[in-house]
Amino acid sequence: MTEVQTTETKRDRVRRLLLTPLAENGFHFKRGSDPEAGRKMLDRLADDLAYLSDQQLATLCDCMRIKGEGTARNFWPTYATFVAYAQHIRARPLSEMPRLAAWFGGKAGRDALEDDRLVAEFRFWTRHHSPPVKDFQRRNVMSEAAEIQDRIMRIRDKQRRGVPLDPTERHDLDAYERDEAEALSLVRGAAA
Repeated sequence: MTEVQTTETKRDRVRRLLLTPLAENGFHFKRGSDPEAGRKMLDRLADDLAYLSDQQLATLCDCMRIKGEGTARNFWPTYATFVAYAQHIRARPLSEMPRLAAWFGGKAGRDALEDDRLVAEFRFWTRHHSPPVKDFQRRNVMSEAAEIQDRIMRIRDKQRRGVPLDPTERHDLDAYERDEAEALSLVRGAAA
């Protein structure tokens, strides 16, 4: 007998770690709901949350267990509710949102690069899925950019002098370099 190996799809992984446990705990659609519309919503949700790690999906599952709708709190929450809580657990990468990525990669990203606020602005876009349009948002991004540049300059200076970095410094430098590389790839990709 031959053994059949199956590969779990991203959608199936989200079902296994999030949707199935919630259904087993009693989540269901309201009586009279269109079953096809419900299935499509859960499929879309599974596709859109596939960027989360297994642990993050388990965390989201724990969070959503008490977010049911209706008086018994056992109707499926809306798509928007799931996505909002997922965003708090881990922001969806801009690279998975082509229209936002193109917007950031265009003039917005070029301006941020020119003004030495690329990483701070990229992080704002990632957190909020929008540019900093209000004055206080722009001021916060500029302030964060100055703080980031100062911190990274001090960390790199320690490296040049051969001083070992502590775990927080290593984490901050790795995160900065990862975010800078992703932001630059969006800006350079839009320019190509």
